[in-house]
Amino acid sequence: MKKINYLLLILISPLLWACEGYLDKPDSDDITVEKAFESVRSARKVLNNLYSEVRGAAYNISTRNIPYAMACDDGIAGYNLWTQKFQSGSWTADDNRGAGDDAETDPPTVSFWNNTYKRIRKANLFMENLYRATGDEADKARMMAEAKFLRAFFYSELIRRFGGVIILDHSVDPNDYSSLTNQPRETFENSVEWVCNELAEAAKGLPAVCSSADVGRATDAACYAAIARLRLTAASPLFNTDSPVLPSYTTTQYYGNYDKNRWKLAADACRFVMEQRSQYYGLDLSNVDTAEPDSWENYYRRFINRYFIVGKESVWIAYEKENWGGVKIPWNNRQSGGWNWVNPSYQLALEFEMYPSGKMPMDEESGYDMQNNANGKDRDPRFKATIQAPNATYDAYGFEPWAGGKASELQSQRTGMCLQKYIDPLYNDVTAETRNVRKNIIHIFRYNEILLNYAEAMNEYTGPTSDVYSAINAIRSRVGMPDLPSNLTQDQMREKIRHERRVELAYEDFRFFDIRRWRIAEDVCNEYIKGYDVTKGKDGGFYTIVNVGDRMVFEKKHYLFPLATAEILMNPALEQNPGWPKLSTATN
Repeated sequence: MKKINYLLLILISPLLWACEGYLDKPDSDDITVEKAFESVRSARKVLNNLYSEVRGAAYNISTRNIPYAMACDDGIAGYNLWTQKFQSGSWTADDNRGAGDDAETDPPTVSFWNNTYKRIRKANLFMENLYRATGDEADKARMMAEAKFLRAFFYSELIRRFGGVIILDHSVDPNDYSSLTNQPRETFENSVEWVCNELAEAAKGLPAVCSSADVGRATDAACYAAIARLRLTAASPLFNTDSPVLPSYTTTQYYGNYDKNRWKLAADACRFVMEQRSQYYGLDLSNVDTAEPDSWENYYRRFINRYFIVGKESVWIAYEKENWGGVKIPWNNRQSGGWNWVNPSYQLALEFEMYPSGKMPMDEESGYDMQNNANGKDRDPRFKATIQAPNATYDAYGFEPWAGGKASELQSQRTGMCLQKYIDPLYNDVTAETRNVRKNIIHIFRYNEILLNYAEAMNEYTGPTSDVYSAINAIRSRVGMPDLPSNLTQDQMREKIRHERRVELAYEDFRFFDIRRWRIAEDVCNEYIKGYDVTKGKDGGFYTIVNVGDRMVFEKKHYLFPLATAEILMNPALEQNPGWPKLSTATN
């Protein structure tokens, strides 16, 4: 393992000092390393700043706070934003979201790599200087484990996008970056193993659960949830194969062979949370008022700050900061000063089964009728909790996407549907003076993901055993949906699990990555996003399926993000991901 001092471009960029966190500034008269780490209390402020770097699904990594769902087949942005470059296949190795708050159209190709390594640098500096702090040694040991966890989590997000990474386990003098010039990336396998080992080591110093005063801090369960997510990614067909997507793939991009045991490693990490921490984590029915299955309102409230109760389902959450983006998700209703930037696709809408039969809408025996059921009537309760369909009504504002309706402008809707998940229906004051004061709690790891990860891993490892059925049926029964049919084959169960992930985890930034690790993005992202033409007719019907925007384009190179041209020019040993050019003058 190459353990190196590597700071990338962040140490020579003036943007490094743009934020106001303790570790974002160079030494000065008012803030020094000694002062920042004077005590456990002051060091806690530094660590809190590091926690603030965690980006949940609804925050994402863009100024405009658009989830990755708008960059795949789950929807389309209501404005010409960076996600449309992903969908059109026109994104490049030099697109950089870090160019300013008004740079809405560039994907975060460059900035994600750079900004994540800045976060890793902060973690390294914290770990190297915590010894200076006076105070309780037990507190310091826990804080060290938290920083180790956060650093590993940041690395895991890089691996999901780029494959093998450069391991940076301590910082360097910002005035000396000569070591940047000839350092290769680790293999994919080494990168995954290093991160998983770091997470397992961090877990030893963390509690099983946080007190109410410490909600949002890392636990050993969060460590194993992170291991499970990364192990599942690594075990998937994109990486766990002897037949790579492109023949030019090397062991930097994938394992180079298939090993079924990699699925077991993912399942084992899930099992730690499910079995050894079952007294603390599980499916949360705390908002259910009756003995009836969880209603769509109760399911929906789990994503609204006003109703949020930390329960067993919350394995790790992040408190999002207030910002210009309002509720950390795109404004949803076109009122005074508002846009809707999240337009769910018809493809996603069709994934929600009929209720209570569990039949898919396109099944001839389902009884589905577009005019009567497109708005969520007689559908999986999660439909209404996720999608605001035509003619739906917020508590404070009716959604009328048909021609001449309240939401008929281009920037408000494009598919006839809006996002419901995360949206507080009582937050209807979106004037310029007040629209920037709302925040939300974002689940980084939900127990539901643990169950879905476990079911997928075990189905691939052993086939559709009773454990696989139990995990999926627990999620379905919580919202009143029927159990899966018995006697499914492994292939049939695989499709059921993928379907359940798409519905349960909609707009939580999974679909974009799932279709890549499953190697199906070429199939689902080379067509049009579809939506409703909701021109209201005299008969009261107004649903016609139409193509929205331009046809999506997905090439094999798009399975992995490219490294920035500037990085490769500075470090010739840095291997570009296959299919992407090394020179800025090259074309895609």
